[in-house]
Parts: sequence; structure tokens; C-alpha cells
Amino acid sequence: MHSRRTLLSAVLGTAVAVAVPPAAARAAAGTTYYVDSTGGNDSADGTSTGTPWRTLARVNQQVFQPGDTVRFLAGRTWTGQFAPKGSGSAGAPVTATSYGTGAKPVIAGANTVPSAVLLENLRHWTLDGLEITNGTGSTTWRVGVEVRAKDIGAVPGITLRNLYVHGIDGVAQVGKGNIGSAGILVDVRGNTVPTYYTGMLIEDNEIADTRAYGITTWSTWMQREGWTSLWGELNIPSTEYGPFTPSTGLVIRGNHVHDVGSGGINPNQVADTLIEYNTVARPTSTTTNVGIWWSGADRTTVQYNEVYGARFGGRGLDCTAFDADASTHDSLVQYNYSHDNGGGFFISVSLGSAPASAVVRYNISQNDGNEIFTFSTNTDGVDIYNNTVYVSSSPSRPLYKIAQVYHNPKNVTFRNNLFVNQANLPYDTAGITYRNNLYRGGPVPPDTAAITGDPKLTAPGTATSRTDLAGYRPLAGSAAIDAGLAVAGNGGRDILGAALPATVAVGAVQGAPGSYGAPLASTTLGTGQGTVAALADGNEATSWASPVGVTLPGSITLDLRSVRRIGAVTLATHFGQGQGFTRVDVHTWDGSAWTTRLTDAAVTWNSNSSTVERRTLTLPAPVDTAQLRIVVKAANRQWGNIALNELTVT
Repeated sequence: MHSRRTLLSAVLGTAVAVAVPPAAARAAAGTTYYVDSTGGNDSADGTSTGTPWRTLARVNQQVFQPGDTVRFLAGRTWTGQFAPKGSGSAGAPVTATSYGTGAKPVIAGANTVPSAVLLENLRHWTLDGLEITNGTGSTTWRVGVEVRAKDIGAVPGITLRNLYVHGIDGVAQVGKGNIGSAGILVDVRGNTVPTYYTGMLIEDNEIADTRAYGITTWSTWMQREGWTSLWGELNIPSTEYGPFTPSTGLVIRGNHVHDVGSGGINPNQVADTLIEYNTVARPTSTTTNVGIWWSGADRTTVQYNEVYGARFGGRGLDCTAFDADASTHDSLVQYNYSHDNGGGFFISVSLGSAPASAVVRYNISQNDGNEIFTFSTNTDGVDIYNNTVYVSSSPSRPLYKIAQVYHNPKNVTFRNNLFVNQANLPYDTAGITYRNNLYRGGPVPPDTAAITGDPKLTAPGTATSRTDLAGYRPLAGSAAIDAGLAVAGNGGRDILGAALPATVAVGAVQGAPGSYGAPLASTTLGTGQGTVAALADGNEATSWASPVGVTLPGSITLDLRSVRRIGAVTLATHFGQGQGFTRVDVHTWDGSAWTTRLTDAAVTWNSNSSTVERRTLTLPAPVDTAQLRIVVKAANRQWGNIALNELTVT
């Protein structure tokens, strides 16, 4: 997290045949403007591909209206700041995106502006499909995309989607960080009119090579529970802060944040936030920060994320995967995969008089370091159940404890957890109750119903990603099976999506593989090479290919053998540019009919070699289903057939 514990201790419109729609409906359709940095002309009207504008200056002069779209030509670059004017409306946002074929259009701040893209006091805006940079290698703190508001009340309808934000300048020095610098920064200033965002969506972006944060939000409307101001590097006067007024309904989904100096994903001053299906890789390269953390936050759900590679910053410091931080209430941390983080898996810590409370369930921690769980200032009410923790006998990073206590936490419980503790790490006990956990290796803390039998896990310690966790399934005869205590409101699913039985297992994964069976694959496309069974055998080295000259569309169906909750589907293939799927629909079975979840989802492959590539398609929302169908509508056909190595759901 941002503050170190050493410091903490001191769709609009109608369509009627023949009839002409009213003027308001016509206006909502908006105007499309085009921009070409080499072939455009700022004196042109900009309303066709033959008469595009040329510069950001011309775009920034325009006052956009609801429903308008500004399209930047693919493969072109603009240097400076994109700072548009004019707001959209509900159902008719203003959109900035691309046109043409080729690489994403680039907005390059080039260290000439604080933010390469600035949406200031705008409502109902969408950024989609742009590449954004802001750096020349200098030590000036910069931002990629900044969404800013001040003293204007509610700010609805901001969407940031499919952006590639990278190369953001700052201080590349250990110990230096700045929460005012990020790939994507959402901030609120002022203390005259309570200001907050509603329904913001940040999804499917890649944020990389930033000297500070990946994605962060904060607000001067943050005072409560003894917390009176934000962090010093922001240089905000103490008189500017106002009473807690959170942004609501923020969704941060499907983002890939990697190689950032500070925190990966960090919402602050929020309520009812959903953080899911993100990957955060190698955060905290220059500071003692956290992969995903949140503060000034009520009812935050953090699920289906993978965090790995945070460096080891030193004992008693951060660099963990997850952190319920200052003034956090009712956090839910579930179905996540944390591995190889130098600081550990989870921290609970707070400021002032604010207790940090959370439920942590059905997660897997593999070879995290330092202190796997840490409980610090004002932790009060953290319920940790049905997680699996694996610690190798030959750790590659410093390790101290499974559970570490600082500064007198209270009401912390561990129950139904499975600890594979090959490094013989101890457990702190002050303020912690242990009950009905399975301990394999190492000491056993005071536990009123400790289980010490063999968990007989399939292949613990071998998981390579969040879609590769089957090695933590307990086999027949496992001491974990049917050994769990009943927990009310336990979510109904394990980390693999399997429905929980009446008597649960200990740990994050339920039952032996035979209790629900491996998925079965079938296809309407026929088979020319390999077998369709290879698509669900868990082995990316095996594959299926259609006959040469296959007719599209056709489908591949995955029978999951039981109802599971899924939020994404991953396609894995080699020779993707020669035979990979390029456009698909995704359907799920509701028990009586197929429901379309994604339509015309584009899939792009980078290579045409034997190296297996993976592409994940995230559903709009998680779905309970027993079957999934991929309808292949277009594909690369260099050799006349199409192919796939593996089809998995998560």
C-alpha cells in the first residue's frame, strides 16, 4: 500500500419504420470526426475520411455534443495533449477511438504535458482503442490518461477501454513514489461542491512501464475516522480536504498492469467497487507498495485476479498482492491467485480510528514471500476461510511467517484453510483465532480443531497462471475432503467455479477430479487433424484442427459437467496468424437455451510459429452455466484449415 506500516504506527434512441425521429433523437446520433496526423487539414470540416483534421489543437477546439465520435487514424502519432471539450449524455456518450487498419493511434505526451490525455470536468465520455505514452526517460512525474473533476457534483458515464498506456516518466529510484503519477489517474480536487464519479468503467487496458502507479483513483473528499488528508507528494493544501464523499459503482475489469514502479491497481475514496479479472505483474519495482490495494473504501469486491512478481522490499514493509488499507469496510477478497510476491499475499492495515474489516476466501497463494498474511494498525474483523497457501521447501525469496501481527489487531479468524508449509514457518497468535485448518508441514498454532493429515493435492506448487490451478484439487483420500466447517454465505463456488457441496472441503478447491469430471469438448466443424478432446485435456501441446476448406460459421462446445460460475474464456493456439480464430461469438447454456454473451469478439494473434499464444475473452458479467459454446465466424486460413490447442474457462 502507499503508506508504510512504519509510518502507520506513529443505449438511447428509438427506431420507427418510415416515421422521422424527433430532433432530439437525431441529435443523439451525433457527428463523427476524423483525424489524420499526416494527411489531414485543420481547415477541413473533419467529418469524413476524405476531409480529416490534422492536429490535436484542432480537436481540442471542438466542443463535442452527445453522441459525437472522434476517430484517430490507425498507425498515426500525435504529440502533445488530447484535452477535449464538451460532454455526452446518458445513452449518447462522446467517444474517442480509431479508424482504419493497423496499430492503435498514438497520443504521445513526450514529457511536454503533465497528462497525455486529459478528461477534465466531462461527463459521459468513452476512450477506446488508443495507445498513450508520456515520457522521454526524464525524472518528471507524468500521467498517461487523467480523468479530473473539481467542484461539479456527480460525474457519470466515464469509460476507459482497450487502451495501451505505457512509457510514463517519473523517478526510477528505489524509495521514490508518487500517487499523482500513473498510467491511468482518476482524481477529484476541491472542497466547495462534493464531487464524485458514478458508474465508471476501466476495462481491458494494458498499462506498462510506468514509474509510479498503474491505475489509481483518489479524492480530496476523503475525511472520516481520523483520516484527514492524503499523501504529501500531492502537495494539496490541508484546507482543501472535505468530508468523505466516495465515487460509486467503479468497475476495474480485465486489465493487464505490469512492470510499474508503485502499486498496480489502487482505488481510493470509493464505495461498491468491483475489481475483477485483472492481471498485475511485477509491480512495486521502485517502492514498497502493493499489487492491488484500496483505501477509503466501502464494500469493495476483489475477485478473479492474478498478482505476481512484486519485489521484496524488506521485512515489515509491503510488496504484497492485496491490501485492505486505511478506512476500509466490508471488503471481499475471493477467487484470486497470488504467487511469487516478495511481500506476501494479504495485508490489513488502517489509519486514525478506522477499523479495516474484510472477508478473504477461496484464494490461492503460491510461493509468496516475507509474511503471507499481515495484520497491522486497526485491523478489526478479518474472516479468512477456505484459502490454500503453498510455501516451498526451497523458497526463492525471504520468508518469515505465515501470519504476522503488528500493532494489536483483533477479531481475526482463520478457518477451513489449507497450509502446505514446507518452509516450517511460524504463526503469530495475538488477536487471531485458528479453527479447523489443515496444516501440512511446520508448526501448528493453537487451533481448536486442527487437521494434520495428508491433503493429497494433485500437483501443488505447479500453477503457472490463474487458469492453471487444477494442481490444488484434493485427490481421493485427502484429509481436506468433507473436513470443512459450514460457513453461512460462503459464495457457493470454489476458486475453480465448482458448486460447493453441503459439506465443504478445507482449502480453496473442492473435491477430487472425479466428483465433477473433466470438461468434454465437441464441435460442428469436423476434425482434420488431432482430436477435439485435445481442447479440454489441460495440455497445450496437443491440438485440434478442422478439415481443409471448412465452412464457417461453426461451433465448439465445452460441457463443464456441472454448473460453474465463469467470467472469461481463454483460447490457446500455435500458428495463430496461420490458423487461429479471428472473430467469435460466445454463448452459455441457461438450462434450456443458449444465451449470447459476446458478439463478434475480435481475436488477434501476434505470431505464426509453434509458440502457443493465449487470448482471453472476458464476459460482460460472470455467469453460472454447465456449457459454453464458441461460434467461430472468421479465422486465418493460410493452409485452408483452422485450429485450436486448448479451450479453458475461468
